[in-house]
Amino acid sequence: MGEMQRATSIILSAPPPLWASVRINLSCLMRDLGAPGILLEGRLMDTPFGPRIVATLDVPSAMGDVGLCRHPAYRRAMRDAAGLMTYVRMVAMGAGGIGPVTASREPEEVVWTVIALPAGMVLTASTEAADFGPFLLWTERPSERQVAMVERQLAFFRTAGGETENAPPLGGQM
Repeated sequence: MGEMQRATSIILSAPPPLWASVRINLSCLMRDLGAPGILLEGRLMDTPFGPRIVATLDVPSAMGDVGLCRHPAYRRAMRDAAGLMTYVRMVAMGAGGIGPVTASREPEEVVWTVIALPAGMVLTASTEAADFGPFLLWTERPSERQVAMVERQLAFFRTAGGETENAPPLGGQM
């Protein structure tokens, strides 16, 4: 078996104010539910008010029913989930050279996934044709130890049934 390629780190130079509050709420959910991570999925959808990101939040399927929706932090995390997904989508599009106006108007069939882990946040994107990522999202330059820790947690999260079946492998393309 070949050696796994490293994930790509992305430094978020100016994360929105909601970044810290979402991270706190997701960490609270992980801690209280004993979850190895929290999965957020977002998709750009047409609505009567124009294109909008619709987001969902879940724990690994292997955990079964843990009362996620009844937890006090769930409502707070869901309040900002679509905003977080919009932000990471725009960061990824910008890294690919796509401007914000084009990104907000172009129809897409992409599922954007953010995996909140105890040591960090991971972004992946999946279409029917290709998978992209994982991308480790940081607010400051990480150490090698931090990167390795997030990669280990991501591998464990995936073995716990924590991702959709079309998630890209560690070291996927972009």
